[in-house]
Amino acid sequence: MHYMDPSYAPILPAAISGTQPKKSSGLGSESLSLQGAALGLSGDQLLLDQRSDIWSHARVRHLLSGETLVVQNTPADAVFLVASGRFEIRIEGRTTPVTEVGVGHPIGEIAFFAGGLRTASAVAVRDSIVLELDRAAFFKVVSGDPAVYYRLLTSLAGRLAETTARIESSVDAVTPRTLALVQAGQRRIPDLFILRLQRAFAARGKCLFLSSADLKQRFPDLGIDDPSVVSWLNAIESEYELILYLTDAEPTNWTRKAIRQADQLVLLGYGPAPPDLNSVEEIGLAFHPPSHRSLIRIHDQRISFTAGTSKWLRKRDVAMHHHVSIEDDRDFKRLHRFFTGRAVGFVAGGGGGFGPAHAGIFKAFQERGVEFDILGGSSVGAAVLGGFAQLFTPAELDLALEDVFVASRGFKRRTLPRYSLLDHIALDKALRRLCRGAHIEDLWIPYFAVATDVDCAAQSLHLFRRGPLWKAVRASCSIPAILPPMFTDDGRMLVDGAVVENIPLSSMKRLKSGPNLVVYFDAPPAGPHAVNYESIPGRWELLGRLLNPFARKKLPNVPGPADMLRRCFNVRQGPALLPTGPHDLLLAPPPFPGSSFIDFDRHSDVLEAAYQWCTIQLDRLEAIHDPALEAILAAKG
Repeated sequence: MHYMDPSYAPILPAAISGTQPKKSSGLGSESLSLQGAALGLSGDQLLLDQRSDIWSHARVRHLLSGETLVVQNTPADAVFLVASGRFEIRIEGRTTPVTEVGVGHPIGEIAFFAGGLRTASAVAVRDSIVLELDRAAFFKVVSGDPAVYYRLLTSLAGRLAETTARIESSVDAVTPRTLALVQAGQRRIPDLFILRLQRAFAARGKCLFLSSADLKQRFPDLGIDDPSVVSWLNAIESEYELILYLTDAEPTNWTRKAIRQADQLVLLGYGPAPPDLNSVEEIGLAFHPPSHRSLIRIHDQRISFTAGTSKWLRKRDVAMHHHVSIEDDRDFKRLHRFFTGRAVGFVAGGGGGFGPAHAGIFKAFQERGVEFDILGGSSVGAAVLGGFAQLFTPAELDLALEDVFVASRGFKRRTLPRYSLLDHIALDKALRRLCRGAHIEDLWIPYFAVATDVDCAAQSLHLFRRGPLWKAVRASCSIPAILPPMFTDDGRMLVDGAVVENIPLSSMKRLKSGPNLVVYFDAPPAGPHAVNYESIPGRWELLGRLLNPFARKKLPNVPGPADMLRRCFNVRQGPALLPTGPHDLLLAPPPFPGSSFIDFDRHSDVLEAAYQWCTIQLDRLEAIHDPALEAILAAKG
């Protein structure tokens, strides 16, 4: 039984319901159907009047998911243009793809122009169609229209620039064009979920929802694998920002085709997790790798955090999961931003007692109507955003900071320096109160925290995306030597995330596409240090001079341990080294009166000062039409 109620269709716009399609008129020919799609989705790639010329000389290639289009180190005797589908670009010796190439973009142009061997392999990650131009065909096209040549050279330059920028970073998240919605488990998806999903997506972009009934109405006498149907499905990808295939609850031909046609598999789960996968899930999970899967847990009401998500994820390894309440459209708007590459992230850097500024800045953006779709932080940034991921208000967060860092005296309880300089027990108890037993996967807002694995130099970055929230925050805040390290169940020893990624923008970009607010705290500018090393006193001399107020003033101006730690955290982690894009807004609040790296006593003052400071910055940035701020504000609708 299909889980979309057809009775909803008449009240939906035809553009999204798929229930009032135009009858096919001459689209039986694949060349006619795909000609408008090939490269048309990217008008900046090739001009409209150039497509027909390319089509007349190109060879059409169909590839199933998993098939290889080009192989690394083989002769580059052709260039390819993606008409539909998606490809992973892979290099020998690397376990992950270096990038993905979608509709409207070329493949193989680097080696084709260089005249050498292929620099990488291209593998289809879903059923795809490309246009192939060998050298003879290519030169016929460019002789008739040289603009094609220059546009491909422009693409080549852009690809090389992306490759250079990617040398020291991982692959960023890729925005899908087609989604297969699959019922997870045995419990039927509420009709209200599908209705709200369609309405919310229709209000925010040109989206098409397709079911087996929709396809049957358009092609009543044709099977799912008929060339006319296949060509139409590929061609419509040029007309819509996003296409969502509503699969059947059983493994029908339509369900199999929808899964093969999708860039991403989206599992829809309602209620408690079932013990086993259903038959459609098994097909989808076998076809799509974890990086191309998402899970949506559907709830009747929104709460700070739920329970039981780990059971859903036990047999469903996914790249991202979401919690959605059907009581209003708020979470559906977030889903649309994620699936269309517009999700707004808040990246919170480490900074000890400066951290309450994150809460003040969050408050200023919240008052402008901004809702952050995913939160990720390092060190104190992880602690602050852990509260907001539980839907805390800024006032509630301020009270939590009072409990964790002031009332508990977590950073003032010294101990014998066997494991650390500070006693961690009171701090741990306060963090448990802050996190209220929540697990990261159960938080309503997607969240991650960064820690450092000190025993694994090659993979020192540890990303917490599941498990007890308090342990993730505690690990991310484990200042080396000041607090004991955190140990995981699999034997990892973790310390402060600021050691390896003080500003976790790279981690954010691996999880989603879209604008980001990045808040960090600059270290004091370095300069020549007029210090004579021999003037630094030993312990007994230091003790005597500290007891003498006149001698104390003459102590050499050497940074203390806390300041040195802060400076070390910023080595090779400054904003100039971040993978920033045009829609990443970087804010570096100044050290407000009363704030210091290791002292949280005036957290409320810091929060309020940061709020006032950020309000002024937002007014200034709005006045000059800052593109990063405009991208963040554009998502609030």
